[in-house]
Amino acid sequence: MGLPWFALFEAWAVAKLIRSPTFNRGVQKVYRKINRIPDTEARNGQGRTGPSSFDHFRDELKDQFRELTWQKRPPRQ
Repeated sequence: MGLPWFALFEAWAVAKLIRSPTFNRGVQKVYRKINRIPDTEARNGQGRTGPSSFDHFRDELKDQFRELTWQKRPPRQ
């Protein structure tokens, strides 16, 4: 009697797993490794290229700190 419920749950779980982006990325990586296909994604975090938002934030802080410390320095003689 309990078998139809288990089959229904199994079908739901498999459908949920197949629709998962994380599962699909994992399958693609394994497929590429087995078939020796080079990666098409950039290595800089999920396909992004160039500097991240944190890099821009850090550069801005450095610039502001430089300006702040420059104003406090005594003039050269």
